[in-house]
Amino acid sequence: MKRPDISFELFPPTTANGFDNLGRAVERLKGFDPKYYSVTYGAGGSGQQKSNELISKLSEDSDLTLAAHITLAGASRQEIRDTVKSWQERGIKRLVALRGDGAVPGEAFVPHPDGFQDSVELIAALRELGDFEIAVAAYPDPHPDSRSLADDLEFLKRKQDAGATTAITQFFFEADSYFSFVDAARKAGITIPIIPGILPINNIAQIKRFADRCGATIPDWVSKAFEGLEDSAETSAAVAVSLCLDLCRELIEGGVDAFHFYTLNRSPLTEAVCRLLALQTEQKEAA
Repeated sequence: MKRPDISFELFPPTTANGFDNLGRAVERLKGFDPKYYSVTYGAGGSGQQKSNELISKLSEDSDLTLAAHITLAGASRQEIRDTVKSWQERGIKRLVALRGDGAVPGEAFVPHPDGFQDSVELIAALRELGDFEIAVAAYPDPHPDSRSLADDLEFLKRKQDAGATTAITQFFFEADSYFSFVDAARKAGITIPIIPGILPINNIAQIKRFADRCGATIPDWVSKAFEGLEDSAETSAAVAVSLCLDLCRELIEGGVDAFHFYTLNRSPLTEAVCRLLALQTEQKEAA
């Protein structure tokens, strides 16, 4: 059994202590030979500057392959092109192209007056800049701004046609959600790889807030698994690893050969899941 490809998502810390913690997480996750680490992009000027600083710092390590997130939020076309060109000079060959969040949570997204109007325009422009691997977002549960799954799939097809080479899903907690989405995507003419985005649950209250913003579904049985564990970090972590490992195993049994982990800059839960997955595949190869 082939070991699945693995990638990890990181975000720019806001404190010196956060940078130290992230550095340790990156070092520990290196042991899983990740295909790449992706670095998220801030919504505003200071956040985007921190993203650039993190990319610059991590790119100094020749052992790391990076994928830089780029959004069209809050920036002109030329500013985005200049940013991506600066990443090219650092050897960045992978991008994650996203619309980004609006300036005001809960209100309709408004593009920059001199910016790209949507992620399809952004992807087409990135394709003109170089031979990048371009990942885009996919939503097993429809995006909050979408009217339906069919609309989501139509837009994903447009992103593919504009030059996207792979898609990474929003997080989900039931394998059937992923398999149903992929089946519908293939019927809609989407042929690029669709990599499941996996989120180990470090904090169920935090994950519920994330889900509310992005339209993801948290099944009742997942919420109930964490009831009463607010003051029991060890038990909560054990439950999180068990649920995540079960999900990954079910996905592998269904033919999935790659995972993208949303680490939230905390490595222990992700590391535990990856260790157990690696042991499982090694045992099957030896059998």
